[in-house]
Amino acid sequence: MKKCYLVEYDLLEYRYSLDLQQRIREIKENDSDFANFLLVLQHNPVFTIGKKGSREDILVTDEILKEEGIDVIDVRRGGEVTYHGPGQLVGYFQLNLTGLNLSVDKFVWNMEETLIELLKGYKIEGWREEGYPGVWVNFEGRKWKLAAVGARASKMITSHGLALNVNTIMDHFRLIVPCGITEFEPISMKQLLGKSLDIKKIYKKFEKAFEKIFNLELEKITEDQMEEMIKRDD
Repeated sequence: MKKCYLVEYDLLEYRYSLDLQQRIREIKENDSDFANFLLVLQHNPVFTIGKKGSREDILVTDEILKEEGIDVIDVRRGGEVTYHGPGQLVGYFQLNLTGLNLSVDKFVWNMEETLIELLKGYKIEGWREEGYPGVWVNFEGRKWKLAAVGARASKMITSHGLALNVNTIMDHFRLIVPCGITEFEPISMKQLLGKSLDIKKIYKKFEKAFEKIFNLELEKITEDQMEEMIKRDD
């Protein structure tokens, strides 16, 4: 079984996460044998605008965003506008798909399947909705979006990934058109189960599901160890 390095964070500033991913990408583009990484974390409150999104999908003024403490950042992932914040599990995949013999479509399927596998442990049935990347659930007779997928794959090297609403502040989603979807609303595991969850336990279940679905063995390293591996020679 091939190895993938795991790095966990409590709360990671979004712009810094972009820098980390870019540094890993630069090395992987020049060294096809360089390590694969999975980053598991939560973010400060932020709206990110993907390649298909626009500022018009943010429904409030800059003044309100400032009051709410929400940053806005344009990013190079696929998709439109989405929200990240505390209580939401974010997984970033820094993988060489060629080395793992994965197509882009299979990579996206695996990300969704990892979440579906995780949710089984909470007796939550997650499923795919054709034309809408992510993981969906039924609740109170309606369909809801529980997790978003918005990855980038360039030169078969991946970055960005997915976001699962665990104890997320769902009111923040009402300030945007999330992922360009107006007919369905996002939901959290907390809402589905009627209680807050220990997100660090969710980290562990996510990582276990990742190993099963991607057939990769995770080796946990510290933030400092990863920084040493990817530091730039200035």
